[in-house]
Parts: sequence; structure tokens; C-alpha cells
Amino acid sequence: MRLSWWVASVAAGIAIALGAEVTPRSVTTSAPASIIATFFLARRRHMLAAEAVAAISIGLYAGARARLPPPFDPPLAALLDADSKATVEGWVLDGPDPVPPRAGCRLRVAMERIDQRSSRATVALAIAEGIPDLLPGDAVRFTAGLRSVRGLANPGLPDAAAQVRANGIDLFAGVGAASSVRRLSDREVEFPSRPIMPVLRAAARVRRALGRAMDGTISGTAGTFLHTAVLGERRNTDPRVEEGFRAAGATHILSVSGLHLAAIAMVFFTGLGGLLQAVPRLPLWVEPRAAAAWLAIPAIAFYTLVTGSAIATVRSALMMAVGLLGVALGRRSTALVAIAAAVLAMLGWSPLVMVDISFQLSVVSVLALAVLVPRLTSVRDAAGGSSGSPGLEPPVTKAGRLARSSWLGRPLGWLSGLAIASVTAGLATAPIVAHHFGEITPAAVVGNLVLVPLVELLVVPFGLLGATIGAACGRTWGLPLLTAAGWAARAALGVADLFRAHAPVWLTRSPNLLETASLSLGFSFGLAWVGSRRRRSPFSGAPSDFSLPLPRSSWPLLLGTVLLLGTGAISIGARELLRRCSRSLIVTFLDVGQGDAAVVQLPGGRTVLVDGGGTYDGSFDPGARVVEPFLRARGITHLDAVALSHPHPDHLGGLHRIVARFPTDRLWTSGDDGHNPDYRLLLAEARERGVPTPVPSLWHSGLATIEAVGPFMTEECKVGDKLGDRVADKLCAERIGPPDGTSVNDASLVLRVEYAGRRILFTGDIEANGEGELVGRRAVGQVIASDVLKVPHHGSRTSSGADLLDAVRPQLAVISLGWHNRFHFPRPEVIARYRARDIRILRTDLDGAVTVTIGPDGTMFATCERDCR
Repeated sequence: MRLSWWVASVAAGIAIALGAEVTPRSVTTSAPASIIATFFLARRRHMLAAEAVAAISIGLYAGARARLPPPFDPPLAALLDADSKATVEGWVLDGPDPVPPRAGCRLRVAMERIDQRSSRATVALAIAEGIPDLLPGDAVRFTAGLRSVRGLANPGLPDAAAQVRANGIDLFAGVGAASSVRRLSDREVEFPSRPIMPVLRAAARVRRALGRAMDGTISGTAGTFLHTAVLGERRNTDPRVEEGFRAAGATHILSVSGLHLAAIAMVFFTGLGGLLQAVPRLPLWVEPRAAAAWLAIPAIAFYTLVTGSAIATVRSALMMAVGLLGVALGRRSTALVAIAAAVLAMLGWSPLVMVDISFQLSVVSVLALAVLVPRLTSVRDAAGGSSGSPGLEPPVTKAGRLARSSWLGRPLGWLSGLAIASVTAGLATAPIVAHHFGEITPAAVVGNLVLVPLVELLVVPFGLLGATIGAACGRTWGLPLLTAAGWAARAALGVADLFRAHAPVWLTRSPNLLETASLSLGFSFGLAWVGSRRRRSPFSGAPSDFSLPLPRSSWPLLLGTVLLLGTGAISIGARELLRRCSRSLIVTFLDVGQGDAAVVQLPGGRTVLVDGGGTYDGSFDPGARVVEPFLRARGITHLDAVALSHPHPDHLGGLHRIVARFPTDRLWTSGDDGHNPDYRLLLAEARERGVPTPVPSLWHSGLATIEAVGPFMTEECKVGDKLGDRVADKLCAERIGPPDGTSVNDASLVLRVEYAGRRILFTGDIEANGEGELVGRRAVGQVIASDVLKVPHHGSRTSSGADLLDAVRPQLAVISLGWHNRFHFPRPEVIARYRARDIRILRTDLDGAVTVTIGPDGTMFATCERDCR
């Protein structure tokens, strides 16, 4: 209990430091006050409070230090983010992991030398084309530019850089082809080896051997799923399969989760213990269970390395190692002690692991299972099983005797326990899932009841054992087990497909951090209250040793449930009310890398999305990673309009996700397909969801207006009637559309938003010709003068001409582009033109997302996620 209290306090301190961006200097400054408070509480015999203050202070300092970029050696720091390239030598840590749909991969390299000088860091290397034949533990050399970790910065979204560094990555690098990475022979290696490298290499070889044994027996989608469930290889999983498991609330099955590891560890420990017990006279010298525990610990660690060492897997492995260590030493350890020890080890390795989504879900779910499930299953244990405490037998009812005597008693009891565990973990983690993914899966209880037994009891054990036998003795020997695993895998995929087709997935707004914590604790208190009521029933058993003690009265739990759930619900409702009653116009130019995406929040709660970002190789979906999380964090679940400026991937790619998951009233485009099949796919998706695609026109929303001001095309002339006589009267009109002979960029849809006497101009990627047409329309009375200008074409040399800047006369120019992009945007001559006119420039690559707010009285100000320069 004391260790759990310490770990919880340290974790709270780290969370505060990461969330509030506390600096090490501020923690050091407040250290005397913390020491005084700790000493005072200890003298007053408030030991738990004193320990909490000390642990929170430690967590604050650890979190504040972890937020700082790692200190690099002078040779490395001089080359970082420079235009020059460096020659890097080091060890492959993991990979190569294929990155669909690209024909490339990623490696993680432990750098040992840079330009013949010693320097250490962990580099994430992206290979654009090809997959090198490398294994972890290989020494490699490559030449590339080095980039520091700098994630996208958007309001309401987690710190992307912290999430990357939580996985142990210090730098990024990229090469064009696999041939650019050369494996070094033993005599070429001039830097010392690391002790872990032979182990990593052996684990990689085992992984390959197991994969080959599976490939020779099971193919197709079932074979891919077998790789996913047994080896943790999720890269090539069909998106439809992921949708099915998500609808079933069982996405944890698609990775080597704690359930996988627990099943394998139990089989290994039990089987090995039985074998040792069967050896004649051996139990006289060695206690079989203790010996099996000592042997199981390295086996679990090695299997964790074989499956890729995901954070959830590492947490489970540490927990099981603590439990097995207790068995080996003859000491009993509770689940809370194992959880606390595992969390403390991971936080000690990297405090930034607190921001990792899988870590949060894994820890919260296993805490709910360890603390709450024993309380909720007490009645079931009393009726049909043991109380869990020796010498204390609960009253056995007639139903209990029937359950014990019936052959269905144990299976039904196991299924009811699984159902209770699924409900408990689902409720405790539902706010976290809603916070990060904006969805709730109500069919999770049924989905886990069906899929968990199929995968954990059939697919994983049979698949791993069959692949091991096939790799060691030949495919024929492992064929029966792998065939059975294949049948179970096909059954699981069939069930997941049924859930994909019929189970609902509720898309919702995302609660903020305080609301998430309040709702999670509220659901947990509610479950504890239910457990306390059931425990006090006349048929309940004794409490489990793994659960926390409950108060004498259940009313504090009920009161806590009502207060916490009420606070979270009221906060969500208040935020929605404020959004709908807002009288300000808020435009957020999102940081989506090299691309465009802007969210226009109109007074009264209406929302328009202009472009959705994207990448040319499809390796990153800003719609799923940036735009949707931002919208849901702002409480936006419906879009009044989505506008696509032009069908280039860096503007269009993210809109597929948005159109698929947000009710949308209209989709505006310029009508130019750009010979891009992805554009036609977007229109087909819109039609399938009933989204109309009208020609953009003037649109009023209260006192705000949005108007399309380009490009214009001339409609075909029609023959009309005049006073009853058939007269060839040309009724030619203009409408929004791509003029003949215009490039895709120059045919960009240009929008002007106006509110309270202020104007914002969205220009897409227009270049010289498009700018000339836009400026020329002033002759027909079109107004393009604006206070804010979205800089055309990311600041390219062929855009932002002098005529446009003189006609628009903006106070503020916002450039949406990627950091150190390959096009070298913005061009220096373009920046010079803006500065010559004293136009303030904000850039998403340097400033993060830029938010422009216009009040009802016309006041305007801009804020930046990285603080406006």
C-alpha cells in the first residue's frame, strides 16, 4: 500500500509538470517550501501526507527535466537542423518496419559516431524506397541530414514531441533508398558494442523464424492476423479488420497486450512447473514452482523483445516479473504492488511515458481490474466459487450448490467474470478513449466476451506453440497447431466483421484533461459503490486480498460518484453552451505539416473547415491525427461546410477522414478534379454519406458571411425567349469554376470570411496567374482587401506578388507549411516583400497553430501554440 501511495504521488507530480509546463527552475525555487511542509507533516505524524508532498515534489522535478530537449554533444549539436549532411554510424535497435502505402520503411538506430567523432543518441531513420536486409544488432552507416524532434503543435492536442521522445527517439533522419544504409562488417566497426545487442539480434532472428513458420502454413488475412496477434506485427493489418475490432471494443487484441502475455506466461509457468515436478527426486532439492518462476522471468522478457517491446507489453512483463519474483522468493505480492513496481520502473526509465496513450489505457484498465473486479465478483464467488481467503467460507445457497455441482458452473462463472472485467475496464477507460479518439463502443462487453476467448485461448497459444515447433522441427510438425490457430483466426475475423457491419461506434466530443479524470474516477467510484453494496449482501464472500479497503458506509462512494460524474458532465455541457453562445469569430490555422487546414468557428456555433492537410506519400493522415482531434477537443461534432481549395494531396488527404466521421451539410470545391483519382473518391464518399456538393456562393451565418471570390468560369451560353419571339439572346453568366487552361494551383477556390468589419482571405495555392485574376476582379467591384491573408502556396517563389499584397493590404499574413520542408518554403524573396510592407508574418512551422479571434466590436488578436514571435 505504501509503495502504491508513493508511485501515485510521483505520477501525479509528473502529470502536473507535463500538463502545466513546469520548469526545473520553478521546482528548485519551491524546494525549500516542500521540504518545510514535509518536515512539518512528519512531525505532526501525518506520514502519508508528508510522503505525498515529497513524492509529488520528486515527480514535479522529474517531469520538468524530462520536458527539456536532451543535451547533445558539441559535434552533434553543430550539425543538428543544418543544411549539411553527416555520416552516422551505430547499431540497429529495431526494424525495418514497412510503412504502407509507401515502398519504404523505418529503422531505429543507436548512434555511436557522427563524422568519425564519438556521439550518442537514438535516431529514427526513414527510408523512402526499399527495405534493407537488416536485423537489430547490425552495425550500419548512412549519410543524412539530422533533425531534432519537433512535433506538430495544436491547441487542445497532446505534445507530439513528448510522445516521440517517450519512445526513446532523440533525432530524425531520412534517406532516399535502402542502398543508402550500409551494413558494416565486424572489422569495419570501430565503436564498442552494447551488451543488449546480441539479445536483440537473437530476438529478431526468432521473430523471423516464427514468421516464416506461419507464412508457410496460414496465408491471406488470417495469416496477417496471426502475425499481429502472436508477434505484434500490426503494420499490414487491413483497415477493415481494425474497424471491426474497434467496433467490438477489442483493439487491444491487435497488439501483444497484457492478456496475451498473461496467457503465455501462465502456460509456460504451469507447464514448466509440471515438468520439474515430474522429474524423479528433483523436488527434494529444488522447489518446482520457484524454479519455474526463475526460468519464466527471462522467457517473458525475451518474448517481450520478440514482439517489439510495446509499452503495454513492457508494463505487463514488469508486472509479471514482480509476481514471479515473489513466487521464486516465497513472498506473496499483491496486484497493487506489482502494478506500482511496474509503473515506477517505467517512469524511472522515462517520465515522458505518462503522455503515451497505450500507457494510460494499460495502467488504468489493469488498476480497475485489480481493485474493482474482486469487489464486483464477490457474489459470484459466494454462489459458485471460493472466497479467496482460507478459513473463511461464505454461506452457500441452493443456487451456489447447484452451480458447484453443475458442469456448466465453472464456464458460466468464468464468462460472468470476463463480462464484469470487460465492463469495469471499459467504463474506467471510456473517458480516456473519448479524450484521445472521440468515440465510444457500446458493444465492447459482447465483443470481448466473444473475441477474447477466441484469441487468447486459441489463436495466441496455438499460433505461438505451432510456430515454435514448426521453426525448430520443421513446418510439418507445427502444422496441426497452426491449422487450428488459423481456423480460430478466421472465426475471430468473421466475428469482427459482423461487429464492423452492425455494432455502433458513437462519435463524441472529447472531454478535456480535468473532465477525463473526473469521469474516470466517477465511473470507478460508481463500480466500487456497486461492489460495496454487493459485498454487504447476505450471500457475499470475503473481500479479495487484491482490492482496496472500502469505507464502513457506502454513502461516501455514492456521493463521490455523483459529484465526479456531475462535475464532468456539467463541464462538458458548459463548454458546449459557451461555444454555441459565442459572439466571436475564431479561425485556427492548424499545424498539419506541409499542407493547409483551417477551422473557421462562426458566431453561434457554426463551423467551416477549409482544407484538411495531407501528404504526397500517404504515410501520415492529418485528418485522423490533427484535424479530427482538434474538432472534437473544441466540442465540434458537426460541420456546416467543408471547403477544398484544390485537389492536391497536401490539402485533400485529410478530408476523407473528416467526411467519413462528421455529419457535413455541404462540400465546396472549385470543380477542378486536377486529374487526381483521390478527388473523385472524395466526391463518391460525400455522395455515399448524403453530403451535397453545390457550387460555392455567398453564405450568411448570422452577422458573418463567407463568399467565394474565385476562380470564375463562364457558363455555356443559352438561347432564351424574348417577348414570345425565338431570339438568339446570349445569356452568358459567370460562376465559380476552373477557367480553361488554368493550372490546378491557379484554379484554387478562394474564400473571403467577413465579420464585424474584418475580413480574412483564404487563397489556397494560387500563383501568379491566379493572383492576377483575383486582383483584376476589382474592376467589377469585387472586394479582396482583407485584414488577414492566408499566404498563397505556402510562400513559394511564384506567389505573393506585389500586386496582390498591394490590393489585399493585410495586417497579418499566416503561412501554413512544414518545418524544414523539402521545397524550402517560404522563399526569402517572398518574406522580403511582406516585410517591406510592414505586414506581420506568423508561420505554423515556427509558431505552431495560429488562432485569429475577431470580437463582435471588431477587435482582432492572434495567438500561437508556440507563442507568437
